[in-house]
Amino acid sequence: MSCGIAGRDVVAIVDPISTGAVIASRATESGLNVICVWSESVPEELKSFVAKGLTLKYEGVVQHEEGKIKATASAVRSIAGDRLKGVIVGCETGVLLGDELAEALQLRGNGTKLSPLRRNKWLQTEAVRKTGANSCTQSLVTGMAQVDRVLASWPAGGKFKAVVKPCSGAGSDGVTICNSHEEVRSAFLKLDGTRNVLGLTTYEVLIQEYLVGEEYVVDTVSRDGEHKCVAIWKYDKRIFNNSPVVYYGMRFLAIDDEPELRGMVSYITGVLDTLGIKNGCMHSEVKLEPRGPVLIEVNCRVHGGEGTWAPMAEAACGYSAVSALLDAQFAPEAFALLPAMPGESGLKAHAMEAKLRSSVEGTLKSIDAKKRAQIRKLESYRSEMFAVEEGRPISKTIDAVTACGNVNLVHKDAKQLEADYATFHEIVGSGMFTVEDELKPQAAPSGSSLASFMAQSPPSSPSVMAFKSFTPSPPAGERFVLKV
Repeated sequence: MSCGIAGRDVVAIVDPISTGAVIASRATESGLNVICVWSESVPEELKSFVAKGLTLKYEGVVQHEEGKIKATASAVRSIAGDRLKGVIVGCETGVLLGDELAEALQLRGNGTKLSPLRRNKWLQTEAVRKTGANSCTQSLVTGMAQVDRVLASWPAGGKFKAVVKPCSGAGSDGVTICNSHEEVRSAFLKLDGTRNVLGLTTYEVLIQEYLVGEEYVVDTVSRDGEHKCVAIWKYDKRIFNNSPVVYYGMRFLAIDDEPELRGMVSYITGVLDTLGIKNGCMHSEVKLEPRGPVLIEVNCRVHGGEGTWAPMAEAACGYSAVSALLDAQFAPEAFALLPAMPGESGLKAHAMEAKLRSSVEGTLKSIDAKKRAQIRKLESYRSEMFAVEEGRPISKTIDAVTACGNVNLVHKDAKQLEADYATFHEIVGSGMFTVEDELKPQAAPSGSSLASFMAQSPPSSPSVMAFKSFTPSPPAGERFVLKV
């Protein structure tokens, strides 16, 4: 039976998990029918990675098989016919298929000529370097002999510091900051041949210079080559559990909050042009170095994190990357009215995401109810998402993947927001989680594996998605599933 409404326009969403699931829900709410297309890259374990309380409704589901893009395009078209109006990428695993599918269906997209640049971080940076723009010094290695050659040629003098990370990854998974040659070798060995949080095997590893500046996210949405910056987030990363890449949170910035931001956005839009981006949502990470902005990477899909940031952006400026992406695809008049930069005429409110973190690991026995209540009493408190559950494994927080959830803080008074953010971290820092003395052997957290990621952030986690703009769609269902 059909779970779509006859006559509605249709959007195909490739890998609608995490924030992609939010896009699917919002598309349904806005009057579209949705076709779910699963890429060959997405593991079965991730297909249910949808925030609790977010119910999805598909007109049809298509499973793509590698090398069969014509069959997949035909299957999608057979469901929607002429009602099919767009293709959207929901998750990092679907970036390449999204390009292929839009091209095969002759719908708005970015083509496939430069697709490798949109998924491979090494190729991205090399493409930017060729333009003469600021870029990170890097080397691509696939074996220990290459690692040793890179280290032998490393500039002498000063304190050694380098970054080792997968060539294709997400969420800071597998990223290691190294302070010695031996740490670089160790980090390479830990990555080589392992599966990352997206279920992909790491065969190529990047060794990069360590960038010293503060880190930002620039979220953009493009339509026919017109780029609009829809959000700027400033990361707060600190040392925790002996790891230097632990997210404490991020703050939503208006374009004129810092004098360097306009130049940073201009730099990123230049990078988008270099990567052949004309359409869609991009999530770019950049560091502000003494020499200016330097690209970390462009993730050619919407900002992740289950979309919990979207209501914060909407409270701050009235729209988000999610709403702007749907406007760019299906409401061009509305997209045209969006400002080129966030907060050009001021913000409606100030917003920060505050990350929950754990200093313990094992089987979670309890979450401190009194401390949770204290957090909920903060004046800026808006909503929360706990990605851990009593009776399930919890890891020590060492990166974005092992974060324990987040709390959204929104307030019209920036000083009150800052005070609440500081209080939040005092509460969390005093310890919120109690664990059993022994780990369950079959579910021991590893901190970087797919199993750990799913255990720490289970689709059934007791999330409190108290976002006023969220309205779950009707009961889930699907017309039929095609495997091509």
